[in-house]
Amino acid sequence: VEYRFPNRRRANGMLESLQVSFEACSEAPLHDPNWPSDITVWINDVEIGTWTSPGDFGGERGALTPDWWEEWNSQYGLLKMWKVTAERSYVDGIRISGVTLADLKLEHEPCISLRIGVKPDAENVGGLNLFGRHFGNYPQDIRMRMRFQ
Repeated sequence: VEYRFPNRRRANGMLESLQVSFEACSEAPLHDPNWPSDITVWINDVEIGTWTSPGDFGGERGALTPDWWEEWNSQYGLLKMWKVTAERSYVDGIRISGVTLADLKLEHEPCISLRIGVKPDAENVGGLNLFGRHFGNYPQDIRMRMRFQ
């Protein structure tokens, strides 16, 4: 899945970090809390890193999941925060790679491309569910933030 965000880089501001957050889980037939999936994020075609989702969550309705969505379907995920700084990249504050802001070449592009997926050769090819503000447990869509000094 790929999304494009406008590049709101300030000409006179020093970019401190780029953050992306979204609610996600694995994708299993029906649902299965023990169904790992290696979910990878790319920004501007640069692989930021991979996080392993532990499962596909169901069995209890997500706090925001509409009544018309059948309970045997995936219901909610985990809210994950991806962050790229001048030194490295993180998921939920844990280092996942040495990719830096300079590697993303943000100054050259009018848009920022965000790709979320599971590589075909991943160790855990368990699929992917993304939740928006009206599904799951967190009332937010995919969010990208640029922090300036």
